[in-house]
Amino acid sequence: MAPWQSQSGRGTAVTNGGVLTAQRRTALPAGYESDCATAPAKGAVIGVCLGESPCTKDSPSATPADTVKLALRGGLKAKAGWTDAPDLVLTGINSGPNVSAQVNDSGTVGAAIAAIDEGVPAIAFSSSGDESQTFFPRANYRANAEFGARFVAGLDARSLLTSQFALKVDYPDVSGGTPAGRPAWTGVGHGKVVWHAYEPTGEDSFAIGLGVCEEKPGDPCTETARDADSTALFRDGRISVTPVTRDRTYGAHEPNTKTLRKLRQYVEHDAPAH
Repeated sequence: MAPWQSQSGRGTAVTNGGVLTAQRRTALPAGYESDCATAPAKGAVIGVCLGESPCTKDSPSATPADTVKLALRGGLKAKAGWTDAPDLVLTGINSGPNVSAQVNDSGTVGAAIAAIDEGVPAIAFSSSGDESQTFFPRANYRANAEFGARFVAGLDARSLLTSQFALKVDYPDVSGGTPAGRPAWTGVGHGKVVWHAYEPTGEDSFAIGLGVCEEKPGDPCTETARDADSTALFRDGRISVTPVTRDRTYGAHEPNTKTLRKLRQYVEHDAPAH
């Protein structure tokens, strides 16, 4: 189940009224028709839009968090016959990294937070674009998906799927032929990778523009945190794995450090290389 339209930058936003329509997509893109056909849900792909009418190409979309909450609170049971919650919620693969200040904006991460709020383990996957971060090569998605499947299998084999926190996985650009570096255990950075600018276009209107920070010394965009996700991803070309909690209390203490230590050990020493 997924939002009907692109919902980039929606964070943890939810829709507080009206109706959601969950509609199965019957015609899938060439090459993907048989994906998960042997699974209990037989590879069902379901989009969620706003309103009571059937979803069309112009229908407004549910948010990522809407979609997860609907899925876990009855949507999967109604549309796919599930009687229990899933073992794991995967969100993404997002077009572009979700690191540093962008983590708070990310619908991909927001959907993973919605899952752990419901007591279900979750991993949010994002892929870098090319050097411009405006084009997103298919090679990056494929490499991320292949790594992700092996990464999840390793977590499952070690009983490390947990709803205490979500994992955020950002995959570097490999479209130029350089393979991803080994996974790095990181924290959310304090800088900015993408900045928003607002230019007046009339008396009451402002055009929204996006730019990529240049990482110049002293610039407010520049990353200053140690072990930042953006540093591992962009400077070192490594796969960044970051634990993300729902608790926004400053100085909050992780209640089960044993799980955290085991996960870090897996990421740094036993996870797939790329």
